[in-house]
Amino acid sequence: MTSSERRNTMTLEDISAYWRHLRSSGEQPNLHRLLESIKTIDTAFAGAASVLSHHLSPDAWCHLRDDLFNLLIASFPGYFLIYEEGSEVPKDSTAPWPNSGTVEFYPEQANRRSDVYRAELRRVHPAIALSLRWCLADNRSTTRSEDFESFFNQLRTYETEDEEAEARKLLDRLFALCEDEAIKSKKIAHRRWWQICSEANGTSDKRLKNELKRQLSELQMVWGPPS
Repeated sequence: MTSSERRNTMTLEDISAYWRHLRSSGEQPNLHRLLESIKTIDTAFAGAASVLSHHLSPDAWCHLRDDLFNLLIASFPGYFLIYEEGSEVPKDSTAPWPNSGTVEFYPEQANRRSDVYRAELRRVHPAIALSLRWCLADNRSTTRSEDFESFFNQLRTYETEDEEAEARKLLDRLFALCEDEAIKSKKIAHRRWWQICSEANGTSDKRLKNELKRQLSELQMVWGPPS
């Protein structure tokens, strides 16, 4: 991982703080931070760093990822594809909306054309799923933030003050859990980082060395560099 890449990544600790800031402030998200946050959470549970994922609560971090993915689609223009579960062929405007499946989103302003972000339809906010459904029915595969006014209205609207207060309590508890897990797991991850670093320095096998370096890079992406 280059010094530039290290500066641009979002660790789990960064993500929990940024997510709380977005939900409490309501400000426009930063595209780069959203993209890097989603990548980091995915890496924490699917990459080499996943060996430490048992120190994290999957439901809590999936909730954060869902929120970030919803904000990504609703806040930035992009191109989307809908796949029915088990199919590799995207739906077109003539096909019925699938009961289950996946949405792929390609942000228009992403640095790399190959950047694609996926989510199961069941995890996408209902207001966003409905907007995507209308776009597809209208033979559109591109979106803009204006398509998701209903989603943003629902984020800002509560039927009662008690409902709003309860929602804030839930967000606070979720943030506290994720922040605590990010800090505690970072210490474990850094110990693991030094172990792998020692292995990488001690081997002359180029293939093994490259694999160990990849693991170091992913650990650093998720938890930051060891001090």
